[in-house]
Amino acid sequence: MSNEEKKNGVSRRTFIKGAAVSTVAIGSAGMLIGCSPKEREAPNTTDTPDAPDGTPSFLKAPEPIADADIKETVTADIIVVGGGMSGLCAAMSAAEEGAKVILLEKTDNVNFRGNDYGAIGSKMQKQIGNEINGLEAIQEIMRYNAYKGNQRVVSLWADNSGMVADWIMSKAEGYGCKPKPVPLDETATPGTVIKGFPTLSFRMDPSEAAIADAPTGTDPWTASMRYTLKQGCLDAGVDLRFKTPAVQLVREDNNKGRVTAVIAGEEGDYKKFVGTKGIILCSGDYNADQEMREHYIPSTKYIHANMFEMVNGPINTGDGQKMGMWIGAAMDEFPHAPMYFDFAVPGAPILADALMRQPWLSVNERGLRYHNEELPYSYLCNSQRQQPGNARWTVWDAKWPEEAPSFKVVACKDMRTNFHNPENVKTYVEKGYIKSAETLEELADLMGVPKDNLLKTVERYNELAKKGVDEDYGKRAACLTTIEKPTFYAAPLGTALLVTLGGLKVNTDLQVLDEELNVIPGLYAAGNASGNYYANDYCVNLPGNSHGRAFTFGYLAGKNVAKLG
Repeated sequence: MSNEEKKNGVSRRTFIKGAAVSTVAIGSAGMLIGCSPKEREAPNTTDTPDAPDGTPSFLKAPEPIADADIKETVTADIIVVGGGMSGLCAAMSAAEEGAKVILLEKTDNVNFRGNDYGAIGSKMQKQIGNEINGLEAIQEIMRYNAYKGNQRVVSLWADNSGMVADWIMSKAEGYGCKPKPVPLDETATPGTVIKGFPTLSFRMDPSEAAIADAPTGTDPWTASMRYTLKQGCLDAGVDLRFKTPAVQLVREDNNKGRVTAVIAGEEGDYKKFVGTKGIILCSGDYNADQEMREHYIPSTKYIHANMFEMVNGPINTGDGQKMGMWIGAAMDEFPHAPMYFDFAVPGAPILADALMRQPWLSVNERGLRYHNEELPYSYLCNSQRQQPGNARWTVWDAKWPEEAPSFKVVACKDMRTNFHNPENVKTYVEKGYIKSAETLEELADLMGVPKDNLLKTVERYNELAKKGVDEDYGKRAACLTTIEKPTFYAAPLGTALLVTLGGLKVNTDLQVLDEELNVIPGLYAAGNASGNYYANDYCVNLPGNSHGRAFTFGYLAGKNVAKLG
């Protein structure tokens, strides 16, 4: 055990056992930063503590790239940085206004993931009778962010998302992708039974062209959205420049004037992309930059390092946020919101099966129950992080085929497609992802938890289940089921970080602001590169609102730059 593990109370013997974890990164792709060896220190534009060795490296702005190092200058009306959901929507909506648009993406294709997309007031939402009070939804997001967000900025999503969703779905139909509503009973989120907001959540069945264009392993619903937005950009005349990482913004008058361009490319082959109307940062989040992640979200220091291995790997490194701060842009107040989910399986290159994530009994590495298992995802993860070893075991018995469906807890594609598949359980037991035993004593040995503690915990839990009242933690009666019929099962669940939600401060026109909250002319931001929206925790009570914000703000930013300049 390393010194860091000892400090954080991590026990790999009882929980991780040295294995890696794979999680999913959701959101727009970022831009690769290329720093000159010479650096000048930029002001620390946050209220966060300095790193032990002084100013964090990501706040040290590189020297401006010399004109002599720029091989080519390309001019357009609008330059969009980032080929994710927000960037594609920004580029397409601007091009539809007649603007000449160049989109820069550092990878070789468009980049985002996700299945369900939240909106309020779309035509499809109305068709399924799902009416949401927009003001209540806004207030729910504001409650989660402790009113650190700008309510007028949050309102942009509630007031415009339905219209933008209709715009996307109309285009999808034109490309042979078939939008469809998510049934209301599939938008429920654990822990939202008291007050829930099942937003629109639309998906799309893909066309053959969408499947053919998608990278191997892309799920069909993501393939549909990727193809729709990418093809929409191409048909609108957007100039897509792949393998073109953005490096620096160019701001006039010693970083006091207008942002006029972005420099992109690799050292020795830099190009300057001039945007006569403006530059839109849609470069995604910063979850792949450990220093930045731990600076703005200290809680990520206390989650096992292997929980950050993401499908998108090193793509999202906060490049737009960094470039913005280097020229004087303001960042969201510390601490930022992580999107924590409880579906990482320590030791397994998979996401947790739906069965594992049902609100069964949870115990820590000492065999003790410690929370209401039906809490929202982020709350479950926050609670787990306070436990010795940051560990969580979920425990259930052979009655699961009858009991689990009665919980009526579904979320994410996995819970809809694999929920009743006993073969999954058999496979995961064989692979060791799920422990199984005919006695609780034997199960405790397999889990590596104190036998007496687990037996007493189960005894107390069964007592509460038979009463139908959770006197200890308040879980609803429907989710209280006894653990008494062999075979007994247990699975370790770890916290997965899907995305970080902290960005550059913006106003209601998506213009980026400086530390005095004045507009930085020529610079806009959308998606996870933009701020004034989330803080503390992601609002899981509004399924799909992160994706909804991405496409809504991207669309609006494109329109605004085209019109405002």
